[in-house]
Amino acid sequence: MVTRLGINPHTLSYYIDNSGVSKDYLQMKVQNIDAFLDGSKNPTFNQLSKIAKLIDVPTGLLLLSDPVEANKNTLKFRTINSNRIEKISNELRDTIIEMQTKQEFLRNEIDYELDFIGKYSVKSEYQQVVDDIRNYLNIPINYQKNVGKNALKYFRDKMSQIGIFIFFNGSVKSNTHRSLSLDEFRGFVLSDKKAPVIFVNSKDSEAGRLFTLVHELVHLFLDQEEILSLVDAGSYKFDRTEAFVNKVTAEILLPDEEIRKLNNYDIEFLAHKFPVSKFVIVRRLYDMNILTKKEYDEKVSQLKKEFAKIPPRKKSKGGNYDNNIRFHFDQTFVHYIENAIKQNKITYTDAFNIAGVSYKSFKILTGGRM
Repeated sequence: MVTRLGINPHTLSYYIDNSGVSKDYLQMKVQNIDAFLDGSKNPTFNQLSKIAKLIDVPTGLLLLSDPVEANKNTLKFRTINSNRIEKISNELRDTIIEMQTKQEFLRNEIDYELDFIGKYSVKSEYQQVVDDIRNYLNIPINYQKNVGKNALKYFRDKMSQIGIFIFFNGSVKSNTHRSLSLDEFRGFVLSDKKAPVIFVNSKDSEAGRLFTLVHELVHLFLDQEEILSLVDAGSYKFDRTEAFVNKVTAEILLPDEEIRKLNNYDIEFLAHKFPVSKFVIVRRLYDMNILTKKEYDEKVSQLKKEFAKIPPRKKSKGGNYDNNIRFHFDQTFVHYIENAIKQNKITYTDAFNIAGVSYKSFKILTGGRM
């Protein structure tokens, strides 16, 4: 028997009332719509998707515990410089909703809680937070000696092993006509004790994606949700929380002890040793009192000039589709969907809708196990 979804009737009612679609019409099209609205019965994912299509909203909105008003900033996110987001693009909004939908599914499937979510605050001693994160991830302080060019995969795998769900994409789902703007955001995090989700904008550079991934991990240890905007990752000003998060992130990726062991503070040299941007390196050297404020400002100004001279990246030809789709998705999430199908909790159609992919893509994600 297919399991029905526990939805908030108020959320469903809100979107129906604001859709302009009459309830009489919905009663003709959707069986048990009144029972869904009064909470006496819950819909299947298929039924919810049908309602969403009829009232022209993303299915994910109807799964949320509270309504999200499309024209207002009701998302509890912070940008890297502490400014509240005044207006977000439809692409970012729909991506957040997509991740919230996935998180809601996972929350219903997972029966344990993670003990590190919200374990610390900005009042904690930053080195203690660093050491604890290293312990949870089971990574050595000199991790960079063994990861080579695979640092992003290394940290992603380590974070997945402790219960964090990680997704990458450069567009809304697989719609290449709805590209995600790197000028708007680098990534975001949805904190939750059962199913924390990190989303990383894959339009960023390899070093940028890694910094975002670890940065958002630190936010989970503080139990905070945030959208990371494209502001120089080496800039720690404006906000106490972001200063703390960046300091912890930088110490994990660019350990003070390891830098001093090398006894070579040349930026180019360090850029070959550690998988971070030169901006992060310069800021790190400043925080370690190796660079003066004047030297730091000069280095940053020089890097900005060099960065401006770099020609725009050529549009990618797309690469291998199978590899791309696997990279975009968290594999543990895919396993939870497969298990829900096997246990007759959801149908294959439900699975495609929850994952937000076609039959072909879902088959690739599952390695043909369907």
